[in-house]
Amino acid sequence: MAEKLIPATQLAEYVYCSHAWYLKQHGVQVSQETRVIQAEANAWHEQQGRGLAAGDRYRWAAFAALLLAALTFFFFWLGWSR
Repeated sequence: MAEKLIPATQLAEYVYCSHAWYLKQHGVQVSQETRVIQAEANAWHEQQGRGLAAGDRYRWAAFAALLLAALTFFFFWLGWSR
């Protein structure tokens, strides 16, 4: 009997969600309503990701401002401002 090779992508799909893999193997189609809901959910997640990225930029800006303030305080403390 010849062995059937299973592609790595199918293994990854099975490990990620065995139920989704089963449905795909048996040719179950996703309804149009479900596709619309999924598209809306993907758009929401992209928006959330952009918001988190903006938060990261603000965090780095705050860190840079804090570092600048600390350096300024240090130089004034040493008396280099004269």
